[in-house]
Amino acid sequence: MLKMFSRIRRGFIRLQRYRHIMAVLMKYGFEELAGIVGRHLKVGIGSKVIPTPARKEITQATLARRVRMAMEELGPTFIKLGQLLSTRPDLLPVDFIQELELLQDRVSPEKYSLVREEIKKQLGNYPEEIFDRFDPEPIAAASIAQVHRARTKDGQEVVLKIRRPDIVKTIQTELEILKDLARLARGRFAAPETFDPQRMVREFAEAVSKEVDYANERRNQQRFIKNFANDPAIHVPKVLEQYCSEGLLTMEYIEGIKPSHIERLRSSDLEPKIIARRGADFVLKQVFEHGFFHTDPHPGNFLVMQGNVLAPLDFGQVGRLTNEDKLLLQNIVLAIVDGDVWRIVHGLERAEMLSDHSSQAELVRDIQDVINTYSGLPIKDIPFREAMVRGFDIIRKYQIGAPRDFTLMLKSLMTIESFARSLDEDFQIVECLKPYARKFALEQINPRNVFDQLKKAALGATELAGRFPEDAAAIIGKFRRGNFKIHIHHDHLEELEDTLDNSSNRISFAVIIAALLIGSSLLVSQEGTVLGLFSLQAFGIAGYLTAMIMGLWLAVSIIRSKKY
Repeated sequence: MLKMFSRIRRGFIRLQRYRHIMAVLMKYGFEELAGIVGRHLKVGIGSKVIPTPARKEITQATLARRVRMAMEELGPTFIKLGQLLSTRPDLLPVDFIQELELLQDRVSPEKYSLVREEIKKQLGNYPEEIFDRFDPEPIAAASIAQVHRARTKDGQEVVLKIRRPDIVKTIQTELEILKDLARLARGRFAAPETFDPQRMVREFAEAVSKEVDYANERRNQQRFIKNFANDPAIHVPKVLEQYCSEGLLTMEYIEGIKPSHIERLRSSDLEPKIIARRGADFVLKQVFEHGFFHTDPHPGNFLVMQGNVLAPLDFGQVGRLTNEDKLLLQNIVLAIVDGDVWRIVHGLERAEMLSDHSSQAELVRDIQDVINTYSGLPIKDIPFREAMVRGFDIIRKYQIGAPRDFTLMLKSLMTIESFARSLDEDFQIVECLKPYARKFALEQINPRNVFDQLKKAALGATELAGRFPEDAAAIIGKFRRGNFKIHIHHDHLEELEDTLDNSSNRISFAVIIAALLIGSSLLVSQEGTVLGLFSLQAFGIAGYLTAMIMGLWLAVSIIRSKKY
């Protein structure tokens, strides 16, 4: 009984949430999508009177701004989704990216009594029993967690990143709704093949599940500590393992200044130009040397310590690059510098990113146009962000299937370039990029690396040759027994099957109706009875009525489907 009541309660809450979503969609001019959701739930979307000034502001706003405003009003999960989409310029135009980058978590801090209980749940004791001092006032609060300062029993200053109570359940419910919305939206709106709302929601679900798992963030942070252990320009905060759990992360407290506070940096004898270069080197080392990178290196995720030392924060979202990804980036950078368009095209071909539907000749012309724009300029004058924006326009136009982490890496480079230019207006990331790309290229032709690659190729060829007689015999045997099968995958085949089923059903109904009409016409013109009870004319009239009812049902179904 309790389970049934709980299911009914969850269903009611979910329905209320859907109605709120529909109201917000209507408010910001997305009536079509709100109507689709309403028809799916078989509930009315209702109407809400919007004050005239607010309505005027909404109607004058761009589509991108209305999307951002709607996400802000829909709450934390949708804000997180918008922030994820802001990292995907391969899917959305630059005006959408710029708007979604403005999305911020604006939430009130959790009550201390709830935070105290959550710490006991995560660590087994209340904070006053674990720490020498615990500050009940948070120093930061976001939708998923909030941060408190404390001091351990041995006198070490630390910060605790504490997951909000019940946030995991809330996100799971919201994700179910997002999956429903993505499924309803798919196929109903014109969009490029590379923009798949269901895939985006799956990626978002994976990303946010990692973000609420602080054991995952702790592992990421420890890897960064190892990677930058010998770099005096970078200090990754130490993790205190004994005060960590799945829902809580404790690290050393960093005394520093936000990079965006330039006047404070200067008054503290810190050098913005040095900080800019170190920020760029921090990201480029991750990309070219470690293959493991911070996906959102914006100024809010750094503190500057004495000696111009950068302390990165927040390691919940990271990306990983394969050697092929780094080779492709190297080709792109060197192609822009050297003016060699075919280096990019061949790199995309090797990575199997080119769509079968795109014209390679037109792609070459568009890339050549971008390269011609910048190839004659000195390196310091190449506007990196502008070139990247044009590059992402080409990715969307030709539906180039760039891997998610590769795209995140390009976006990270754009972010760190903006970060560095905010500190040094003369900064050019291409000047920093080129040495890393050249060094990586030299490493690829290092005799040891070449030997290792040849060794792997030889081993692979030897293994293939050794298996060939056995594999060939197996294939021939299947041919002889008639068991040889070829598996073909066709996208959206289920939709085709549904269409064919509907068509065949309608054809069958039409044939039955025609048969009834012909048979009834023959019976009406005859005299006589069946078993001495019913006249043949009565059977004919009954056939006409049946054919009329079936015909009306068929006509209504065709009209309702809007496919006539």
